[in-house]
Amino acid sequence: MYSELFLFQALLQAVLLGWLWRIWKTTGLLIAALLLIPQFGLVYDNLIVGLGRFIGFSPVLEALSWPRFWIHWLFGTWLIVASGVALRLAGFEFMRSARALVLFCALTFALMMYDVPHFWTDRLYPVCEFDLIRYSTAVSAETLCYEGQQVVRSTPPIPSIITCLIVIGAGALLMIKRRFPWMFLGGVLMLASAMPPLRTFKLDNFGEILIAGGCIYAIAHFARGRRPGRFARPTDPIA
Repeated sequence: MYSELFLFQALLQAVLLGWLWRIWKTTGLLIAALLLIPQFGLVYDNLIVGLGRFIGFSPVLEALSWPRFWIHWLFGTWLIVASGVALRLAGFEFMRSARALVLFCALTFALMMYDVPHFWTDRLYPVCEFDLIRYSTAVSAETLCYEGQQVVRSTPPIPSIITCLIVIGAGALLMIKRRFPWMFLGGVLMLASAMPPLRTFKLDNFGEILIAGGCIYAIAHFARGRRPGRFARPTDPIA
């Protein structure tokens, strides 16, 4: 059941990937092109988890699992830049200066650097959960695969939490000032899905669909009518 759920989620993420491609081709917005990288990573992430049951624990599955984490560590915070661009496209006065967008980019880069040590400190371990067969950097007492396997604790995903909070904050501004609630709702539902009890049912990956979809929808909505080659300048400033 859960393997099929992850394969279905991979399909939904692929739909969002196609939407991003369309936004990029019709508007020429650089952010849409950049988001293709983490969005492809989300497709890959769900696909490998969904296929794990059919591949089985093996060096092949372990090798296929590593890119799932590399993509999250390097590109998982790029929704911060997407939030800044969405506010700029929506015409917020404080986003008129390029310096404001640079701050969003700088925070994104800082959080990427925060996650870089994972590349040489983390290892992958077998994880058995529901009907899923996968590798992860952490193993809880409920997901042990064999007798004698050790529990491996994980550190709080600080960059992911900060990214989610910034999406929620930017989404709240769009909801209050522009009556666009979808980015805010996507961020809130992502945060809720990563907490007990919803996390217990592996709904955090579905939450990734909602937060990514909210950000993509915001960019598409506020970039409506733009043409390739036109710089994404803010319009209709809001106090």
